[in-house]
Amino acid sequence: GTPLVMPRVMPLVMPLVMSIPHHLNPVVTCGAEPDKHADIFVHSIDNQRPGFAAASGRLWHTSSWLNETCAGVQRIQELQAKQPTKPRGAVTILAFQATCGEDCTRGNKHDQSWNIANMAAALDEHFFSHHGAYPLVVHHEDLTDAQQQRISDQVRSSAVVWQRVNFSVDAALPKYYDYAAVFRDVNLSHRGGNLSSPSMRGTFHGFGYRTMCRFYAALVMFSPLLLQVDWYLRVDGGDSRITSAWPKDVFAHLQARHYAYAYETISKAASSSRLDGALRSFNQANPHLKVDAALRLPFVNSRGEYNGRYYYNNLEVVRLHVFRTRLHWRLFMAVEHSGAFMHGPTYKQNLGDADYRSMALPYLLNASQVFQMPARMIPYSHPVPWDLPYRHASHCVPELGSTVCTQKSSKSPLQPPRQRSPHSIKQEHRLPATAAAHQIKRQHAPATARTRIRSSRSTRLTRD
Repeated sequence: GTPLVMPRVMPLVMPLVMSIPHHLNPVVTCGAEPDKHADIFVHSIDNQRPGFAAASGRLWHTSSWLNETCAGVQRIQELQAKQPTKPRGAVTILAFQATCGEDCTRGNKHDQSWNIANMAAALDEHFFSHHGAYPLVVHHEDLTDAQQQRISDQVRSSAVVWQRVNFSVDAALPKYYDYAAVFRDVNLSHRGGNLSSPSMRGTFHGFGYRTMCRFYAALVMFSPLLLQVDWYLRVDGGDSRITSAWPKDVFAHLQARHYAYAYETISKAASSSRLDGALRSFNQANPHLKVDAALRLPFVNSRGEYNGRYYYNNLEVVRLHVFRTRLHWRLFMAVEHSGAFMHGPTYKQNLGDADYRSMALPYLLNASQVFQMPARMIPYSHPVPWDLPYRHASHCVPELGSTVCTQKSSKSPLQPPRQRSPHSIKQEHRLPATAAAHQIKRQHAPATARTRIRSSRSTRLTRD
C-alpha cells in the first residue's frame, strides 16, 4: 500500500511498540488495502503467540484500518511525547452496536453513542483534565462519522482514538468452533436467528456477549492501539457513570507501587465445569507451573474448583505486559479450546471474562501485585439505567444532529458509587500473601447478596 500521509508522514511499516516485554514485536503497516495490512498485523502476532490468527478470525479486518488504526497509533504517540514522565496508560471502552435500530436501543431513548459521548465528557472533566492526557481508546463496530465526532468533541484535555472491530459471526467465530452447536445455544436470543445482531431485550448472553467475553479475556491485550500502552483502565460505555473527580492519577499510583492489577470489588455468579476441566488439563500438562495459592484461595472451593466468585472487572486497571506473556496466551488457548466462552444454552453455562480473569491471575501474579481500590479512588457506578442523566459541570452533550444542549442541571439523580462497609476500605498496604487472600475472602463472604446482574437492562452493555 501507499504510505499514510498525515500532518507528518508516517512510515509504511511502523513498529507499534518499540520495546514490549517478553519479546513481542508486532508491526502495523498502513495503506489503501485494509485486509492486507490487517493480515500483516495479525500474522506478526501469530508468529510469536501461536494460534492468535485462528482465535482472532477476521475480528481486526475492517475497512477503517488506515483512517482509524493508523491515525490512532500516531495520535497516541503524540500524546505520549508531550508527557514523557507519565505512565503509558489509556482508558478503553468497547461500544455496543449503535446503528441497528430496535435491538441497539432496547427500548431506551438513546443509542450507545450518546452514552459514550457523556462518558467521554465525564472522563475529561474528572480524570484527564486533572491527571494527564491519557487517550480514550474506543473499540466499536459501527459508530458513524457523526457519532464519532460528537464523542471526540467532548474530550478537550486528551483525545479519542478509534479501533473498529468486526464482531459479526462470520468474522469473529473461529473456525475451530462448531458453528451449528454455537447457533443452537444462542439463536433464540437473536431476532430472526441473526447472530451478528445484538441479542434482543429480555434475553441472555447471545453471540455478541460471548464474543465480548473472549475479547476481554485475552484478545484486547493485543489490540493495535492498546499495544501502544502499558496500562489500560476499562470502563463501561452504557450503563455506568463516573460521579465525581478522581483524587489520584490511578496509573501513576499503581505503577509507583509495582501493582499489576486493580479492582474495586468481588462478586459471585455461577461456577463453570468447562473452566475447571480446562484448568485441570492445563495443570497436568504443566506440572511444574507455580500458581499463587493466596490469589487463588478466594475463587475456589474445598476441592480446588472454581466457586463462582470473580473480580468485578467492569471496572479494572490492567498492567498489559502480564497478559501478553506466552504463559497467559497458552492458558487462554487452553480455556478457549474447551468451549467455555461460547457454549452453553443459558447465561449460567458460558464463561465470562471476569470468571476467567479471576482464575488466570494466580498463574501470572502474586497477591502483593493485586490491589483492591477504595471506591473513592475511582467514583464509579454500575449498573445504572441507560438513560439516567449524567452529571457534568463543564460539558454538555447535545442530541445527535442538534447543536442545542438539552441537559438540565449538573445535579442529576445519579446513584452514588457502590459503597462497601468501612472495614473493607482498608489503609493501603500489602499484606502477607496468605493474609491478603483471607482478608479478601472474609470481606466478601456474603457474596450471594452481590450476584452478577444479568438482565437485559443491567448486564454489562459493552456488547451483548
